[in-house]
Amino acid sequence: MVKSKQHKVKSQVIGNLMEKGPNYIAVYRRKLIDDQIIKSNGYGYVSFLLPYFDKFVEQEMILDEF
Repeated sequence: MVKSKQHKVKSQVIGNLMEKGPNYIAVYRRKLIDDQIIKSNGYGYVSFLLPYFDKFVEQEMILDEF
């Protein structure tokens, strides 16, 4: 979701970025919704539920590159 650089992301876009199929994405989408990390934001769209969580993930991704 962070790599898409959008606030509201379509699940299909996430699948394409991860090179995973719809079934794989659906399982983890449901788990993240249940854990209240993301929320459904319209048909097929998701967004982060926690404020500034996208910035946190982005910083962690940068740190992991080093």
